[in-house]
Amino acid sequence: MTWCWTRWIYYGVGYCWSCRVDLLRNHRFNGSTPQLADVLSVTSGKGGVGKTSISVNLALLFQQLRKRVLLIDADIHLGNVDLVLGLRPRKTLADVLLGEAEMESILIPGPGGIDILPASSGVAELLDCESQIIRRLNREFQTLQSRYHLILLDTGAGLSKVVLSFIRSSVKTVLVVTPDPASIADAYGMMKVISRHIPRHPILILANMVSTYDEGTSIFQKLNLMASRFLNQSLEYAGSIPRSADWAQAVLKQTPLLLQQEHSMAARALKMVGRNVLRSPGNPDDRLRGFFDGFLEKNLLSEEMIGD
Repeated sequence: MTWCWTRWIYYGVGYCWSCRVDLLRNHRFNGSTPQLADVLSVTSGKGGVGKTSISVNLALLFQQLRKRVLLIDADIHLGNVDLVLGLRPRKTLADVLLGEAEMESILIPGPGGIDILPASSGVAELLDCESQIIRRLNREFQTLQSRYHLILLDTGAGLSKVVLSFIRSSVKTVLVVTPDPASIADAYGMMKVISRHIPRHPILILANMVSTYDEGTSIFQKLNLMASRFLNQSLEYAGSIPRSADWAQAVLKQTPLLLQQEHSMAARALKMVGRNVLRSPGNPDDRLRGFFDGFLEKNLLSEEMIGD
C-alpha cells in the first residue's frame, strides 16, 4: 500500500504561522468581547465514527486561537462528552430540562480553557417529549450566545427532531463520515433530510479514519456527486483525518489528541480541518438570527418532518 501522507505533513507544519494568522485576521471575532456567537454543529449519520472526539478537539483548537468556546453535548439522550474527557459533572442538561437546575449552574470547565455543557445518558423521563425539549432549550440557551465567540454543538448520531433543530440553529454543519459503506450511506441519508428541511444549509464533509489522503478525497467526491445530482446541493470538504494509534491512545486516556500528541499526523490533519471549517463562510441568513431562533420554526416541529 502506498501511504500518501505528505500533504498532511506539509499543511500541519505550515499551520503554526500561516493558518493561525489567517484565521485570527479573517474571522469576525477579533476583540475580547463577543457579539453573537457563531454556532457550529458536528453530526454524523451513525455512531462509532469518532464524532465526539472530533468535537472535543475542534473546541480545544478554536480555544487555542483565542476564541471563547462553549462545547455543548447536544446528544440529549446519550451524552458522552464528559466520558470522553474523564469528567464527572454533578448536574447535566437533564436536570435543567426537568426543572432541577439552572443552565449556568451545570457549566463545567474543560481542558484548555473551554467551557462544557454536559448532557445526560439514559434518563427515561426525557423520552418521547422531543417537542417539549426543543421549546425548553430555546428558552434556556438564549442567554449563552452573547458570552462566547463560538458555540460548538456535538449532536447525537442519526436523525431526530432534536438533532435537526440543533443543525438548524447552526450556521454550518460538519458531517463526520468514515470509509465504512454503512457510514457513507447514513451520511447521505442525513444530507437528504437536511437539504429537504433546511435548504441551502452549508454541510462540510469530514472523512475520518481514512487509510490515505486520497481515500478521504474519494469519499467526499462520492457524496458531493450524489448531493449535486439528487439533492441539488454542493458540499464543502473539511478534510480528512488518518486512522491513528495516537488517536486511539488519546481516547483510552480520556485526553484530547491535541494535548496528548500535538505533533502527531492525526493532530496535524485535525488542525487543517479546523482551518477549513473556520474559513467556510456558513449561511449568512443564519448569522442574523439568535442562537436557537430556528428551534421553533414550524417546519422543524412538524410531526411528519422525518417520516415523509
